[in-house]
Amino acid sequence: MVQEILLVGRHDNYASLTLNRPERRNALNVKLIEEFDRALADLENDQTIRALVIKGAGSTFCSGIDLREVDQMRGPHNPIGIQRLLERVEKFPVPTIAAIQGAALAGGLELALHCDIRVAASTARLGMTVARVGLVVPFKLTRKLIQTVGTGGAAEILFTGEPVAARRAHEIGMVHEVVEETALDSAVDSWIKKISGNAPLSLRAIKANIRRCMSGAFDAEHQDLDELARQVRASQDAKEGVRAFLEKRKPVWRAC
Repeated sequence: MVQEILLVGRHDNYASLTLNRPERRNALNVKLIEEFDRALADLENDQTIRALVIKGAGSTFCSGIDLREVDQMRGPHNPIGIQRLLERVEKFPVPTIAAIQGAALAGGLELALHCDIRVAASTARLGMTVARVGLVVPFKLTRKLIQTVGTGGAAEILFTGEPVAARRAHEIGMVHEVVEETALDSAVDSWIKKISGNAPLSLRAIKANIRRCMSGAFDAEHQDLDELARQVRASQDAKEGVRAFLEKRKPVWRAC
């Protein structure tokens, strides 16, 4: 029996999307990105839902891009495809809630950040670990991190590459609530009830207002930065970083 890698749940007044690759720590591969995108497209026009919950099966929320497929993503399915998916999450017409257990790393952290509300288990770890494998966060995703935690928090997270504990993530505004792991589902249910008890047209209008207010906040020319990021992704260090990660060893950096 073929395992469904994305589980779609429809409830009375909300929907849920569950990343279902627990054996790969719910890493985002090409197929999962495509199915996620299709599911969001199907749900966008559903007027019966007032909230969307995004979560991961097993012990991890999402460990980011599946580095076994990173070469495929440099081709037709490059990181821009992931950016489009994240933008679709951000533009989803009703409030979105990320239920974070275990690790939310790199693209997994960005997935959480593009949700409106983030609830984390006390054992969760959140981080942007791309520098460890010789990669770089694209401009728009760096902007989202700064929008959430400010320049100081972003510098800490990006320069160190170290995941932060859930309590620290709450202190810097990365998550809205931290609960014991066994209480994560009930905490998310509480958020759903608070949100879905409000007028559906109001919720959609408020979501649109918030997005519009922030839309021009970080406008800047960034073609040169996009080119710099492309060069980093194509570098020998990037190839070495991915190889070292998969081989479970320390990378040897050559700055080329």
